[in-house]
Amino acid sequence: MAAAYRVRRSADVDEHAGHLSSWRPEYDQLSCGHFTGMVRELWLHAPRLQVFHEFTDQQTSQRCRPWPGSVWFGIPDGLGEGLLHFCGRLQPGERPRTLMAARADAGFILRTPRRFGIYGVVLDEDWLAARADTLGLAPLLQGRAQVCAGALSPHRHVALCQTIESMLALGASDEAALPWALRAMDSLGGQLLQLLARCSDDAAWQGPPASAQRRLAQVMAVRDMAADPFNHLLSVEDLCARLHLTPRTLHNHFLGSVGISPADFLRSVRLNACRRRLRGTCAEQLHVQDVAAQWGFFHMGRFAQAYRELFGELPSQTLRLSRQAAPLSA
Repeated sequence: MAAAYRVRRSADVDEHAGHLSSWRPEYDQLSCGHFTGMVRELWLHAPRLQVFHEFTDQQTSQRCRPWPGSVWFGIPDGLGEGLLHFCGRLQPGERPRTLMAARADAGFILRTPRRFGIYGVVLDEDWLAARADTLGLAPLLQGRAQVCAGALSPHRHVALCQTIESMLALGASDEAALPWALRAMDSLGGQLLQLLARCSDDAAWQGPPASAQRRLAQVMAVRDMAADPFNHLLSVEDLCARLHLTPRTLHNHFLGSVGISPADFLRSVRLNACRRRLRGTCAEQLHVQDVAAQWGFFHMGRFAQAYRELFGELPSQTLRLSRQAAPLSA
């Protein structure tokens, strides 16, 4: 069982989003301050299994798709505090003990609190079904919704977190390639599957109701329109008109799905879009005011202030650092 382990740290939410290998993520930073993120990731290539721990210190909105043909299981580590939304539903408690799952073709959406850590397990679904049969386990997620979640008992939660942490620690060790370590990793992998199967049997798994799915779909449609520079003149009222919703209805959809008002959420989305543009270019002719105008920020003083409040630096600093880094990445 070949293993590959790595740690990646980041100081930007968009950079952090690319640190989960083979995923297709979209992250926006929602709370104010310098961003810090870290991913500890272990791949077991035969079978194809990915386990990781991800930490983000700022509130984020995340839209994720794991690698094709896989199924994802997510377990908040319970160390941070704050409200977590999974696929438009608020998870119970400020330190939720929840097992979340999603098939890759469905993807999933998280709205995370500050200082949030989560363990992830991603498995090839065909291998998972065969392995469960070999171990005499009921097929995980059989008959379940494409996206679902269930509460964990305290001891199940601890057992899952400790098993994944043990796998990561073993993968990080200098002895990971030794025969005894490979046998231990194989044993831990089997233990992980046993735990997931038992948790799947015990948990009252639920997929989001159709009404919550519709609300979240409308919220993300508004998010995508706001992130498009061609829609920079659209107000919240204009977006409501496009979706045939009243402002009050849209407000309630946002509070229920992501726990934040539409105006605050969309302002953050547009600022994140500006940051991605500034970080993604080394063009000498690019000007901050041109980028700001693309997303509807026409007063440069207010734009710079809002940008610095959210990201902890001025937009001109972002552009300058991008240009300085360009020769190193060429």
